Amino acid sequence: MIGSKKLFLLLCILFCSIWTNAQTSITGTWNTGKENSIVEIYEDSGDLFGKIISSDQPEVVGKINLRNLENKGDHWEGELFVFKRRSWYDVSMHEENDILYLVISVGFFEKEVQWPRG
Repeated sequence: MIGSKKLFLLLCILFCSIWTNAQTSITGTWNTGKENSIVEIYEDSGDLFGKIISSDQPEVVGKINLRNLENKGDHWEGELFVFKRRSWYDVSMHEENDILYLVISVGFFEKEVQWPRG
């Protein structure tokens, strides 16, 4: 029989590993579906950012397009830069079956886009 201290430690380790995986599930590369652009979501000093790593528009390559991403449990919230409009917009996102679902909010309007892992 497992002692209560060992059981507690085992549950803590299990919870921490699940929580860590949930925290970083959106990291990696994503295909935006526009201009052959690939965005890499990465962690830097505990914060998550998105940067365009390839595109048919060379002037945007290397630029940050996602910032202030916060884990809200079942989804992430932050800001998305839309180069066409030269503005930051609120974004909510979640990952499901290797597709990142983004809901971009502009005032009362919302638009959903999907980025497959890429």
